[in-house]
Amino acid sequence: MHRRALPFLAIIATVALAACGGAATPTPASSSATLPSVAASAPAASSAASQAAGSPASAAACAVAPAGATATVNVSIKNFSFSPQPVQAKVGDTVAWKNDDSAPHSATMDDNSCDTDAISPGSAAMLVFTAPGTYTYHCKIHPTQMKGFTVVVQ
Repeated sequence: MHRRALPFLAIIATVALAACGGAATPTPASSSATLPSVAASAPAASSAASQAAGSPASAAACAVAPAGATATVNVSIKNFSFSPQPVQAKVGDTVAWKNDDSAPHSATMDDNSCDTDAISPGSAAMLVFTAPGTYTYHCKIHPTQMKGFTVVVQ
């Protein structure tokens, strides 16, 4: 009986790992000199467990900004920290994270609904928030050092 379940479990594990692996479709890269159009990985599945109480739990609540988007809210990454804290945004705002640090970082929602992927030093990445709520995020590259940050969308 266990031998019959093994192929099924292998398929489930493969699908789960593929879902966690990042973008299924490529996104164009762009210059880091300006913030207007920076690519990042596609959003993963959403979970309400990591978002603050009363916040929406929808994969559509946050997405990678389209190419050519202009930042309406800017966040600086410096000295292994995000600033400002909390990030204040409105529904529809494009939030840009600019890495002014010496190491790569990311802005990853705690529920994995959205992720900038790795942002190289001197580069930036943008996300668009389409639903009100409080979203907690961290750097997936430095999860123990850079955690507990929030984006408040009204």
